[in-house]
Amino acid sequence: MQYPVILKLILRSWWRNKLFASISLLSLAIGITCTILLISFVTYEYTIESSNPRKEDIFRLTQNVPVMQKQKQGTFVYGGSVPDIVSQFPEIESYLRMNELQTSGIRVGNEKFDKQTIVKADSSLLHFFPFETVYGNLPEVLSHPGQVAISEKLARLYFGNENYENRTITLELPDTIYTVQVTAVFRHYPQAMLQADILTSLSDPEQGSSCMILLKKEVQSASFRQRFEETGLPTLMGKGNYQLLGLQDSYFNTDLSDTSQTMEHREITLLSIGLLSALLILSIACFNYVNLSFSRLLKQVRMLHVETLMGATRQYIHKQLFADTFLTVMLAFLLSVLLINDLLPAFNSLVAAHLTFGFIFSGKVLPLLALFIIILSVIPALYMSRKMYSLSESNYRLFFIGKKKRRIVSILIILQFIISIALMTTFLIIRSQLNMIENEGKRYENIIELGDGQQLSLLPIYNDLKSLPGIKSAITTRRNIFEPWSMAVPVNQEGEEETLVMVNLYNESPKFQELYDMTLLHPERTKELIAQTAIPVIVNESFQHHFVPAGEDPISQPLNKYNKNNTQQGAIIVGVIKDFKLTSFNQPVAPLQMILQEVPENQCYYISLKIDPDQRVETLQKIRQLWETHFPNRSFTGTDLYMKYLSFNQEVTNFSQLLLVYSIISLFLTAFGLFGIAWYASEQRTREIGIRKVNGASTWQIVWLLNRPFLCYILIAFIIATPIVYTLMLHWIEQFAYRAPIGLEVFILPLLITLVMTICTVSFNSWRVAKSNPIDAIKE
Repeated sequence: MQYPVILKLILRSWWRNKLFASISLLSLAIGITCTILLISFVTYEYTIESSNPRKEDIFRLTQNVPVMQKQKQGTFVYGGSVPDIVSQFPEIESYLRMNELQTSGIRVGNEKFDKQTIVKADSSLLHFFPFETVYGNLPEVLSHPGQVAISEKLARLYFGNENYENRTITLELPDTIYTVQVTAVFRHYPQAMLQADILTSLSDPEQGSSCMILLKKEVQSASFRQRFEETGLPTLMGKGNYQLLGLQDSYFNTDLSDTSQTMEHREITLLSIGLLSALLILSIACFNYVNLSFSRLLKQVRMLHVETLMGATRQYIHKQLFADTFLTVMLAFLLSVLLINDLLPAFNSLVAAHLTFGFIFSGKVLPLLALFIIILSVIPALYMSRKMYSLSESNYRLFFIGKKKRRIVSILIILQFIISIALMTTFLIIRSQLNMIENEGKRYENIIELGDGQQLSLLPIYNDLKSLPGIKSAITTRRNIFEPWSMAVPVNQEGEEETLVMVNLYNESPKFQELYDMTLLHPERTKELIAQTAIPVIVNESFQHHFVPAGEDPISQPLNKYNKNNTQQGAIIVGVIKDFKLTSFNQPVAPLQMILQEVPENQCYYISLKIDPDQRVETLQKIRQLWETHFPNRSFTGTDLYMKYLSFNQEVTNFSQLLLVYSIISLFLTAFGLFGIAWYASEQRTREIGIRKVNGASTWQIVWLLNRPFLCYILIAFIIATPIVYTLMLHWIEQFAYRAPIGLEVFILPLLITLVMTICTVSFNSWRVAKSNPIDAIKE
């Protein structure tokens, strides 16, 4: 009969203190939800390829590629050289070459679907990545050219849940369109690093590709790795050395120049920031819970002593207090499960994850969650049950609201403020870097690019597009601006060996420079020289920095003087443009040279359109209609260049959004906790406030009296949080080649937001008590 009575007492206590119980329960549930999601996410990422039994034996081949004036690791390997390389090492069991081909679209019957990346691979693919065959014969697809396998996800999208037998899809490729039969369907295994949805055999192994090797099980990878990397082998730059990169090392190497778009990567620093944010959110929830529980349990002290006088044993009181705390945490956990089920799709979208509900409660994560919940419930429950029983009501009041100024509660509130200020400051620093990225991309806003390098006759649609009212300007181009040709050019520095620098090459009409708002350093001079020069060339500041001697003016100089590998005889530099970003801010701007000549229409494979933002929706609809009229058998290939530019910095964008959400949650939880604490403090000081009012204190003096300690807590928290966040984020921002300055506003704004939130929350309760009748307060 003990336990039903204990449960009844607990429920009565919760009902009598609905405000405190609701706030502590809700904040704890939110904190547990955030923590479980991030713990599961980090576990998923750190155990990538854990379902692959041979993951420790797989290594990717990388080699040095020239980028600017430094060597960078890249995965490009000439496919034809791989068999010769592997033959020198008997420790290698197998090798895998992969190449990729981008489609412009997929058609199934009369339906059109988004473009996909086709992965061409050796027949050894399944030795490296154990995809499960759902239908057909996947090994046969990888062994015979002309056959295609698609993932189960695509099969359901294209064909529904029906039988996959005798199904065909039409692939729109750069040089052809053809229909193939789907001869196999495969399923991705959990935590697969290779996210390929269309597989076929490697028809031309001589092409450049990425390459992996699989070591025999008995081989010691460390010693083999050292010997392999010290052996001279044929590389991109002649005889040199390859490096071996394990799958997990490759996954967390975001600086790797990867030729594969389907091999995923993750920024480990931002992953750590995300996990830390979740733990901080949980800390706020726990602090709320402890503060409010102390407040609520004070009202139980008298009842506990009454129960003792009525014959309740020490063990019985311990059970009651333990059950109260334990049930609160467990109920919060159950609420968090419901929240996780609803929020999981949004979380996956926010951080580009592949988490499933099953993984969160799988054997990989469940033990961590169980330990986490046990610690969260048992330790506070044991502490409170022992502490509460040993205190008399008067001692408890001294401990909690007496002259000691409630040191424990004060410390916990300060920690809450530190966490909230730190999260907001971290978000603003990341946001300032993202703002810099977005501002640099303004040149690409409202530019839509049609085409994907296919041999299409673009002149008829180009003429029709120019007449659309929503299009400000239109040009035909040879290349996508983000995918220029490139050339390795030797450069000599005084006292150093000759190095190779990759130079981006463009050959476009003068309107190309105008459309993308490329800023000339000497526009009048350049305009004059273009009219007088047969082959005018403009270069960027990076080109001038790397190839032009200091103090020398490159304008009017022949290009051959600086670019020894230039093949355009007679090319003259007519201007210098400011550097602009093409890809990630992690990489410095590459040297650029652009020949400004009118390009014959039959050599143009893209159309770039600057559209009016006020007519964006209707203009895009008309562009699509014109495309379907001119190319009824081709999928629409319009690309928003601004969105494509932002995708190069997607990790920063995702975690900026995640930190924004967590900053809002931290403020929300802190406000909840402050409301409960302020309510309780006001109730406990009702008589004191009544006496002060009788003695002449004004309402504003009472409000200030109750606000003052919280404002002191904020000031202390700000002084502690600011140097910590500054030091940590200064280290994070160093990964970028171009960095936004950390200004005072990123520290002042969180302080102001916290002050306003605190004043509003505490003043609401203070004003309520200050306006009450002092006679009634003194009587209580």
